[in-house]
Amino acid sequence: MSGTGRRSGDETRDRLIDSARAIFSRRGYHGTTTAEIAASAGCSEPTLFKHFGSKQALLMAALHETGASTIAFLDEPAPPGVDPFEAFVERARSLLFNPLLGQMSRLRNFALALSDEVDLTEFTGVTALYELVATAVAAAQDRGVLRKDVSPEHVAQLAFSISLLFAFYATIDGDDAAARRLSPLVDTLFTMLRVSERNDR
Repeated sequence: MSGTGRRSGDETRDRLIDSARAIFSRRGYHGTTTAEIAASAGCSEPTLFKHFGSKQALLMAALHETGASTIAFLDEPAPPGVDPFEAFVERARSLLFNPLLGQMSRLRNFALALSDEVDLTEFTGVTALYELVATAVAAAQDRGVLRKDVSPEHVAQLAFSISLLFAFYATIDGDDAAARRLSPLVDTLFTMLRVSERNDR
């Protein structure tokens, strides 16, 4: 296959994932058809199945790509002169208002509901999120910014719990309301972790 053919195939795959992510998020897994996704992506249904093999595989690909985009957003370097952990917290807070989080939350819920049909071990986004948060916390502890009596892995689990709460509140009240409700929780979590000026722990 020529380089042009590979690029064209990659572009089609990307369009299918973008369409799947948007339509699944809006209409749900069972309310979405592969024909609808293919039409939105500007290709045929057989082309969709050529790239992904099944509707479930497309869901998992969309979830994986959304998770990777979320991790990339959180892992952006800090601006010059800004403490890396402060920049990380700001990105985590702003993620609550980023459509990526709402989409990832819904896709993850659909995948969990299909756990008997799909292999959830293929979705490594949760592990990557754990590692990213734990690494950021450990680095901040080494710089003396955060308390050292707290496990970075435990902080990572708490951060992931906030994303699960987001999915719950978003289902009830919508993404914007969930973001407004949980933004102070992000601040509270990381305020509790900071070194006290009176008691350097």
